[in-house]
Formats: sequence, structure tokens, C-alpha cells
Amino acid sequence: MMRRALAPLLVAVLGLAGSLTVTLFLHRAATTALERATDERLRGAGRSAALLLADGPLTSERLLGLMRANALDGAFVVSPSLSLVADATGPGGGPVDLLRVDPSRVEQALAGEENVAAGYRLGELTVATGYFPVRGADGHVSSVLALEAGQAFTGAGRGLPRALVLGMALSLLSALAIAVVVARWLAAERRQGEDAEKAARGEMLTRMSAVAAHEIRNPLGVIRATVELMRDRLAGKLSSRDLEDLDDVLSEVERLKQLTQDFLDLSADRSLALTEVELEEILREASHATEVSFPGVEVKLSHGELPRLQVDPGRLRQVLANLLTNAAQAQGQGALEVEARREGKAVRILVKDRGPGVPPEMREKLFEPFVTGKANGTGLGLAVSRQIIQRHGGTLELLPSDAGATFEIRLPVSP
Repeated sequence: MMRRALAPLLVAVLGLAGSLTVTLFLHRAATTALERATDERLRGAGRSAALLLADGPLTSERLLGLMRANALDGAFVVSPSLSLVADATGPGGGPVDLLRVDPSRVEQALAGEENVAAGYRLGELTVATGYFPVRGADGHVSSVLALEAGQAFTGAGRGLPRALVLGMALSLLSALAIAVVVARWLAAERRQGEDAEKAARGEMLTRMSAVAAHEIRNPLGVIRATVELMRDRLAGKLSSRDLEDLDDVLSEVERLKQLTQDFLDLSADRSLALTEVELEEILREASHATEVSFPGVEVKLSHGELPRLQVDPGRLRQVLANLLTNAAQAQGQGALEVEARREGKAVRILVKDRGPGVPPEMREKLFEPFVTGKANGTGLGLAVSRQIIQRHGGTLELLPSDAGATFEIRLPVSP
């Protein structure tokens, strides 16, 4: 009883931990990308400006032009004695404002080493500052160019803390929702007998699949759109490493999107888009796609005269792709066999491989959700495939075989 009472809390904690991990990862990736973009942009502006200033007089007018051209908030030149040589926004001469200037960073630039970092804050806005050596005709550093970048550079990241808080709040709500679902399922399971235990578990899984898929799909769309928009806005300003990081985020979003589609199929929450199709065409497309994905595998397709079927072509391709992918992965290389024949009022499709086969202990529960023999499998592929075929009025079974594995699909000619 104590274990059952703690189960909802444990599931909520695990769900919250997973959601927070994803949220923090995305926040960190976005923050790092913005910081790198700001750093590179300010360094590029400082280097080009320092080169231009080395070829002419250090005047306020020239600094003002450089500041406006690079959308900066400030630009001034500091001498080795920490006096203001020229300022784009005010008169030159006199000592610098030490609240505005970091002497240690000026000294670093006088030694020939440029540096960029956060300088000071104005309210909620962080002003990034950069110090760049200005060299004279003899190549020695004669002064230091200081640049200040505010809204135009760092303003894009102001919304990230709020996004992080919102993500953490959504994670907490999702964890509480999962805990409520688990708690309700446990209460129902206690009221039912041993004969109804499996049905109660299946109902809980269906509800959790649909709720999780619906609740995750919308945030995934927001995450994907935000990352793509960020990449487009910063086009040409991100390093290859930054682009790779963003691509990694997008690929993980796509993987989670596919997982939510599997959950929706498992929960029978997605309606079938039935249309009359040529079965032969779907079989050839699935076979060709498998040969492209697994270059060492050949799919031998044989069939007689096949009728047109009223099916959801996308879902049927998904089932065939799943079976052929499993067969290719089990066999490694060589020829797979796909046979299709009409038998009375049904069409029979066989997918055969010469792999190690299915262990006897897994045969009875092979089509149950989360049962898999793969180290990195989700255990949803076969469960979703059988669900799709059953919704078409057909069956999907694993047939006895001496070697390898043989899966049989039966679809009615008239649904």
C-alpha cells in the first residue's frame, strides 16, 4: 500500500526531472548561441574600427560614424594614461570615467590583446563592452578603442529568463498532471479485480499517451519555431559550432515529434484518412525506401494480381517501413522477402528476414507497448503497427518460422 501511495509522487518527480532537463538544456543552448553571436559581432566591429582609426585622425566625428554604422551605444578612445582622447557622444580630454571604463581591461588591450565581456547594467539591460588595441604607423599600440553595445546586441536575450521560468512552470504542471493520471489509475485498479487489471493498465496507457502527445506537441512546435527564427535572425553571424548546436536541438525536437505521433497512433487518437490506393505502389515505395536506408539490404518483392484497397496510405507505409526496418536491422545485409497475395476477401502480406529471429520468451508480449529487444528501441513500433492494421479491420501477427522472423499482415478488400 505504501508503494502504491508513493507511485504518483515518484512518477511526478521523474516527469518533472525529465521536463526540467529538456527545458534547461534548450535555455542553455539558446543563451550560449546568443552570447557567442554577440561576442563575434562586437569583435568584428571592434577589429574593423581599430584598423580604420589607425589610418586617420582620432576625432569624435569618425567615432560617431563608426558607432552608428555598427548600431553601438558608445565608442571612445583611451590613452595609455587613462585619459579620454576622443568620444563619439561627448567632448574628449580629461580622465576617463572609471565607472564606465575597466582599467585592467584597458591595460590588457594596450598589451595587444583585445577583449570582450559584459561591462555594466542599465536597469534590466546588460551593456557589453569591448577593448581593442589601436596601432600607430610603427605597429605599436598607441591607444585603445572602447565600444559599448546595448539593446541592438544583447536585447535579444532579455526574454530568455522569462522563457525559462515559463518552461519550468509548464514542467511542474505536466508533472502534476501525470501524477493525477497515475493516482486515478491506481484508484481504479484497487476497485477492480484481477481479471480487469490488464484492461485498466491499457486504459491508463492510452490516456497517458494521448495526453502526453497533445501536451508535448504544442510546446515542441513553439521550440522548433523559436530555434528556426533565431537561426534566421542571426544568419551569417553564427559560427559553424553554433549552427551545429541549433541543428542538434532541431533533430531532438523532430525525434520527440515522431515519438508523440507514435503515442497518438497507440491511443487511436488520430483518425484514418482512407482513400482507394494501389497496394503494389505502396509496397514498391516501402521496399525502395528500405534499400536506400540500408545499402547492404535488397528487398525482393513478389505479388500476384492485387486489388485496390481502401486504406490510409501514410499509415500503411508507416507499418511496412517499420517491419522492413526491423527486418533489415535484424539481418544486417542480404535479401529480405516481401510477398503479397489475395486470399478470398483479404490481402495477405508477408515480410521475411533471415536474422536471429524472435526469442521464445518475447513472442507472447512482442506487440505490447515498450517491449523491445533493441538496446536503443522505444518498444512502440510493433504496438503502433498492430494498432494501425487493426483499425483498418485487419491483423498483424508473428508467424512461426524455422529461421529468422516472418510477419503477416491481413487487410480486408472491403473495410
